[in-house]
Amino acid sequence: MRRLFFLFFLIYPFVVGHAYGAEEKFSISAETFGQLRNITKVQLSPNGKRVASLRNFKGQMALVTESLDPAEKGQIYVSGSGGGEFRWFRWLNNDRLAVSIGFAAKRYGNNSTETRFVAIDWDKKNPINLVKKQKVRNWGSISSYMWVSQFQDNVISYLSDDSDHILLALDGEKINYPDVYRVNIHTGDRKRVLKSKENVIAWKADEKGAIRLGISHYKAKTRIIYRETGKGSWKTIARYDVIDDDIPFSFYGFSSDPKVIYVTKLDEQGEQAYYRYDMDKGEFIEKITNKDGANVTGIDIDKAGNIEDYTYLDDNEETVHKSKLWRSLSRMLDKNFPDHEAYITSYSKDKKQFIIYVYSATNPGDYYFLDLNSGRLDWFSEVYPGLDDDKLSPMKSVTYQARDGLEIQAYLSLPMGISEDNAKNLPTVIMPHGGPFAHDSYGYDYWVQFLTTRGYAVLQMNYRGSTGKGQEFEEMGHNEWGGKMLDDINDGTRWMIAEGYTDPKRICIVGGSYGGYAALQNLVKEPDFYKCSVSLAPVTDMLTFFRNARKYLGLKDRYLPYIRNEEGSLSDISPYRHVDKINVPVLLFHGTDDRSVDYKHSKMFAKAMKKKKKNIRFITLEDGDHHLSRQKHRIKFFQEMEKFLKKNL
Repeated sequence: MRRLFFLFFLIYPFVVGHAYGAEEKFSISAETFGQLRNITKVQLSPNGKRVASLRNFKGQMALVTESLDPAEKGQIYVSGSGGGEFRWFRWLNNDRLAVSIGFAAKRYGNNSTETRFVAIDWDKKNPINLVKKQKVRNWGSISSYMWVSQFQDNVISYLSDDSDHILLALDGEKINYPDVYRVNIHTGDRKRVLKSKENVIAWKADEKGAIRLGISHYKAKTRIIYRETGKGSWKTIARYDVIDDDIPFSFYGFSSDPKVIYVTKLDEQGEQAYYRYDMDKGEFIEKITNKDGANVTGIDIDKAGNIEDYTYLDDNEETVHKSKLWRSLSRMLDKNFPDHEAYITSYSKDKKQFIIYVYSATNPGDYYFLDLNSGRLDWFSEVYPGLDDDKLSPMKSVTYQARDGLEIQAYLSLPMGISEDNAKNLPTVIMPHGGPFAHDSYGYDYWVQFLTTRGYAVLQMNYRGSTGKGQEFEEMGHNEWGGKMLDDINDGTRWMIAEGYTDPKRICIVGGSYGGYAALQNLVKEPDFYKCSVSLAPVTDMLTFFRNARKYLGLKDRYLPYIRNEEGSLSDISPYRHVDKINVPVLLFHGTDDRSVDYKHSKMFAKAMKKKKKNIRFITLEDGDHHLSRQKHRIKFFQEMEKFLKKNL
C-alpha cells in the first residue's frame, strides 16, 4: 500500500447556530459552558458526497444536511424536530435518511417516552412518518386512529439487497411483544413478515433481512431462540434467570457461517470477551478478542460477518484493528494527532472518505474530513466554538483503595496551573457518575472543566458496580446501592484529603441521577463529611422508585440486583426518609419531563426538607429531561451551581 501524505488545508463550511461572531472573545462563562454541542453525530452518505449532522440552532439541536460535491454548490438544509428531541438518524441511501425523534408523553396514565420515525430526502423533500396511525377500537363501539407502538424506531435490518425497504419491529396487537414488518421508506406502506411469538421482546435479523434470533422475556426468565435461515424452525439455545443465574452469553451479531454467532461473556480471568458460538454443538469455539487485564467493550462486524476491529477499556478506550486499511488509518491518526484520541465516526461505502473525531481532556472536539482519493485531511467543524481551551485542565487516571481493600480507579482534574506536586488544600468537588451501571472515562467533560476553571479540584470515581471493569466488578455493586458503592465514593474523598489535595473543610459532593442520589444519601450516611451538595434528577425514595418501576417492562429486574439487601430496608437507603440527618446546604434540580427518574422524587424531597427547616434551594426545570438536553437548562444549572459553590466553599 502506497504511503499517504496528509496536508492540513482548512475548510470552513457553514456552521448552523454558531453562537459567536468573529469579533467575540473566547470565554469560560457559564453561558459558554452551557451551550449545547455545536455539532455532533456527523455521518457521510454512502457515496461520500453529502454529510448529515445534528447542530446547535438557537439553543436546540437541528438536523443539518449539506453537500460536499462542488456540482451542488454547497447546498445546505436545516430541519427541526417538531418539539421533540433527535435520538438518531441514518442515511438509507444517497438521497434519503431515516430519523428517530423522542417525546415525553403519557401512556395509559403513566409517564412514558415515545418515538416517532420519519424518512426525509436530504433536501427536506418528501417527509413521511414511516409508522402510520392505526385504527383501533376504544371502550364501547367507538373507533379512532392513534399511535399504537410506543417505540417506532426499532430497525432490525436495513436490507442490503433492497434499497427501498427496511425491517421494522413494532408492537400493536400485543404490547411489548413486536411483530416484524417490511416497510417502504418512500411511502410507509408495510407488510408483516413475522408475527410475535412466545413473549419475544426483541428480534435480530442478519444483513440481508433473515430474522434468525429472538430474545424472550417473562418476569425474570430469559430464553434465546435461534434458526439458521429466515424460514427454518426455531430452537432454544439458552435459558436463564436474569437475577439468580449467571448469564451464559449475550448475543452480539451474525457471522458468515449460519451455524455460528458472535456472543460476549466473561473469560477465565473474569474479563469481558467476545466469542464465536456454534449453535449445533452448543459450544464456544473461538475467543476472537484477547486483551489480558482489560474488558472488551465492543467489536465491529462488516457486512460479510467478519471482524474488523475490537475496542477494550483500560484507563482509556483502545482499539485493535484487524484490517490493513484500518491499521494504516490508525497510524496516520496517531501521527497527525499526538496526545489526542482520534477515531473514525463515519465512512463512505467504498471506504475512501471518512469523518474523523479528535478530542482530549483539554480539547472539546474537532471533526475532520479525510479523502483518500486526494490524500487530504481537512478540518470540518469544532464542537464548542467560543470556549477558551487554553484555560482547560488535564485529566489524570489515579487509583485508591476502598476500606475493604478493593482498588478503585478514578480521574483527577486540578485547576489550570496547579500540578499534583503543588496542589495543597484545594476546595474540592467529588463527582460520582450516574447509572449506576455506567462509568467515567478520559476525555472532555463539560461539568468537570466548568468546575476546574472556577478553581475546584474534581475527583470522579468508578465505584464498584460501574461498568467497563468486567462483570465481576459490576456484580460487586449488587446489594450495595446504598452501601459499599457509597463507601467507595467517600473513601475517594478521604484519599483526596490524605494526599493533601483537598481542604477537608471545603468539600462539596455533586452528581446527577445515581450520582445525584449519592450526593444526598451520603449526607445521611456521613452527616459531617461534606459541606454542601448539588443534586440533579436524583432518586430520593426507593419505595416510590420500586412502585414506579413495576409499571415498566424489565426496569425493576434491571435495578433489583443492585438494590435488594436482606440486611436493610428500602427506607434505610432513601434520603427522603432521613432529611432530619441532613445539616448542610443542598442545591437540587429536576426536570418536569424527566422519564428516567420521576420529577416527584425531588418535589417531595424538597418539601420534606423545607418542612424540617433545612437549607435547600430547589430549582424546577420546566420541560426538562434527565440529561440537561436543553441549552437554557444547562446554562441555568451552571449559573446556579457557580453561585452556590462560591457561597458554601
